[in-house]
Amino acid sequence: MLLLYVIVAPQFTRITDNIPVVANNVNKVKLNCTTDSSNPQSTVTWHGDGFNQNGVETQSVGSYGGIVTTSILEFVATREMDGCVVECRASNELRVDGVKTDVSLDLRCT
Repeated sequence: MLLLYVIVAPQFTRITDNIPVVANNVNKVKLNCTTDSSNPQSTVTWHGDGFNQNGVETQSVGSYGGIVTTSILEFVATREMDGCVVECRASNELRVDGVKTDVSLDLRCT
């Protein structure tokens, strides 16, 4: 029996859930970043104006024996964050520099 182990770098990320919230120092922004299938699994990091952090990651089975990684980032919204760019970056041992996508925060200020 021949066992083939395919190594694949992440090719893209996608950010969803950029829903406008009222920035009142209480409400939270929730962003969801999903990678495409990679092997080994991707690590997702979040970068923005003044911060670098990790979200809560989960993995699921992807195409061709790979793994899809989803990371959820939540943080309290302040009015200074309106329009700030938040970036999601996925990397693994094949793509150390990672692939990334970003969104501008759409906040409502009271």
